[in-house]
Amino acid sequence: MTSRFQRETRTKEYNTFMHKFTTDELVAQKPAVSKFKKMKRNPIVFVLHNIRSLQNVGLFFRLADAILAEKIYLTGYTGYPHSSIHADNEINKTAIKLVPFVPWEQTEDINKLLIDLTEKKYQIISVEQTDKSVDYSLAAYRFPLVLVFGHERTGVEDEILEKSDLIVHIPMLGMGNSHNVAMSAAIISYHIMTALDNLYTAF
Repeated sequence: MTSRFQRETRTKEYNTFMHKFTTDELVAQKPAVSKFKKMKRNPIVFVLHNIRSLQNVGLFFRLADAILAEKIYLTGYTGYPHSSIHADNEINKTAIKLVPFVPWEQTEDINKLLIDLTEKKYQIISVEQTDKSVDYSLAAYRFPLVLVFGHERTGVEDEILEKSDLIVHIPMLGMGNSHNVAMSAAIISYHIMTALDNLYTAF
């Protein structure tokens, strides 16, 4: 059995070799903006269809920046940057000033968008719970790919599900039915990143 003294000694030894980065130190590790904008991005696209919360939209921008996602498409009535002062304020609460660093486009017609992306050989993946959806950790992904997310309460529309190459879900082991839509995106995206052979991470 390990004594309290031994545990405290090991903790002190570990802490001796650990340095927690400050915000300034983390910022200093980032590349110049001009260099960043020339970097290759990972072949993952987000399509946000009829997302009602502007703060969720902001979280997607933050996630897209974090994983160097290729692009965000904002479709249907999903709010988007620069559409109003209110939209900018709400999105920036969670995007944390990262909107300028993420490629994005707004279009109301998701059907035309999905046709265009399919013609460009993107795998269309809807994130939804159905009787035919696959556990996200067991799904067969191919790149480039599109992750489609729908309304926070009603989810991805049936018409879009029918156009999807694959439908994936996150297993829910407790009493809740689902995760927050942006949290779901983070879980699935980071899993998908592990399948990339040429992950674009280095500055």
